[in-house]
Amino acid sequence: MDQEKILAMKGIAPPQHQVFVSFRGSDVRHNFFSFLKDALIKNGINVVTDEEAPRGKPIDENLLKLIRNSRIAVVIFSENYPESTWCLDELVEIEKQMDIKILDSCPIFFEVETSHVKLQAPRSNFDYNLLRLEHEERKKARQISKKAWEDAEESNQATFVNGIVEKVKDMLDSVPSSYTVPKHQVYISFRGQDIRKKFSSFLKAALQKSGINVFIDAEDVNGGGALKSLLIDIGRSRVALVIFTENYMSSSWCLEELVEIKKLKDMGMLLVIPIFYEVNPSDMVDDQQLVAKWGSTDGRIKKWKEALVSVANITGFISSKHKSEADLVEDILQGTKKILFSISST
Repeated sequence: MDQEKILAMKGIAPPQHQVFVSFRGSDVRHNFFSFLKDALIKNGINVVTDEEAPRGKPIDENLLKLIRNSRIAVVIFSENYPESTWCLDELVEIEKQMDIKILDSCPIFFEVETSHVKLQAPRSNFDYNLLRLEHEERKKARQISKKAWEDAEESNQATFVNGIVEKVKDMLDSVPSSYTVPKHQVYISFRGQDIRKKFSSFLKAALQKSGINVFIDAEDVNGGGALKSLLIDIGRSRVALVIFTENYMSSSWCLEELVEIKKLKDMGMLLVIPIFYEVNPSDMVDDQQLVAKWGSTDGRIKKWKEALVSVANITGFISSKHKSEADLVEDILQGTKKILFSISST
């Protein structure tokens, strides 16, 4: 019996129907939010919030996981929303998940104008003009009691919430009915001119022969598909193999990939295996090499350095410690298979 049927028997909405609601409690907890939550639940939508999270402490990993496991985030922007570091931390995580196409969002502007909320428009469907209370109805919505709400199914407030529910349902309809294996199980980041015709091809063939789905940029690194597209492919992967070589730091393309890999690693969304091919780990954290290649005034140096240090300090594979490339590839293969197995078992 599949997971979705088991959840249905238990009366639990499947994970792809999970909706996270981010809101400022003091603004909307006892009126608009409670009405909206009830309406979503009545329509069979699994709603999660930060209501049970301990207050007075920084946002914790469990709450971040609720966001990561959701398919849609309903963000209720209200007058005091920006004053809550908790809300803003939630919003940062929501935008991260949107950037990697894991999450879509439905913003609601409650007693605020859209122009008062300064956010960078994400690539997904973030429609700022969607589902707003008209000015005359905002005051009524804040004052209305739950009893009055139940007695006013045809009221403007009820119509507003019903509109939100229908929008969320439409968004959920576009979510796949079940989770699938990511498009690319393993992403390989490397400097093409160093190893494309030898080691990387050998490694890719070994992984594929073992049934592992691999993504690798098939063209010359500087002329392949758009970098943004490759960054999305990284986000769809389970494991990233980063092959550090002599000229890795000479490629801004590779370094931008590495920044994305670090970001996903820090979010717990990606496991990383560094491979040091004819270089040592210490070579990859050498500030002088990075500055010599790009200059001390390049604004990208800081994030590149942080990514290099973060990934190069992970225990990986060093080519000089193996008798042959065949031995190195076999060790990488077994290490990758072990990680993928541990992921599939959780």
